[in-house]
Amino acid sequence: MAPRHAKLVAMKVAVCVVLALASCASGNMMPQEKPMEPVPTASGPPPPLPDDPSTQIDKLYADLLARRSALSLPTPKPRPEQPCSPVCEVEDPPDKPTHTAGCTPGTGSACATACVQADAACDDAAKICALAKQLQTSAGAADRCHDASVTCAAAEAPCCECKSP
Repeated sequence: MAPRHAKLVAMKVAVCVVLALASCASGNMMPQEKPMEPVPTASGPPPPLPDDPSTQIDKLYADLLARRSALSLPTPKPRPEQPCSPVCEVEDPPDKPTHTAGCTPGTGSACATACVQADAACDDAAKICALAKQLQTSAGAADRCHDASVTCAAAEAPCCECKSP
């Protein structure tokens, strides 16, 4: 009887091994590859690059508007339509007020603050106009250059005419 019992045990072990292998092969124990999912598509234009001249002009112009407000300067009148054919006419902004001959602001902190804001507005104007010259055919950039140049010129008064109390 013992040999028959040994055969029976061997058969049961073989059946268990076959079932275990079948179970593993069915995927329960095997790593599965994930099915490919569709990639979401972008809608609209791609975002602007950080070094794109138009993006830089937008940032500088926002800064200029904040400085114009800090100096209580009025919004300049828009310039008449300028044709941009073959290229736009881009002006050069004036120098910083503190670099202008005859500018003698007072020594108080209010005068110092006004001159810092005025010089920074002119720095922004110079950068905006330099970028507008790179873009050459952008009427919007040329208009922002003009607006920045007028703001720079207007910023001279709050700085150079400031008298300390």
